[in-house]
Amino acid sequence: MLMAIVAFLVSILMGIGVGGGGLFIIFLTECMNFSQIMAQGTNLVFFVLAGASALALHARKRKLNGWQILIMSSLGILGSVIFSHLANILDPEIPRRVLGGLLVLSGIITLYNLFKEKFSKK
Repeated sequence: MLMAIVAFLVSILMGIGVGGGGLFIIFLTECMNFSQIMAQGTNLVFFVLAGASALALHARKRKLNGWQILIMSSLGILGSVIFSHLANILDPEIPRRVLGGLLVLSGIITLYNLFKEKFSKK
């Protein structure tokens, strides 16, 4: 039941662009004791399902560019294959630290942009 509630809340955060994926990985690793690789894989599946529903909605509204979809899908598949193999070779602590660093960096950049926007208006 807890997982269903968290999945619902994460989907809301992802939908409004807060970065729910990172929060979901933190929840899975720290609260549910998932390994880092398992948490990232679970997050990826969650993201693909959310993206598929968005794709269906945009296809219905006919707001799609076929070439962009083809290029991004091809590069996404290639990157997934390469980095999943790399993640299996590396020490599990490395992807965990990289993800943590990227989350911290993303937070710093977001805060910087918010403060820059707020103080540049005055």
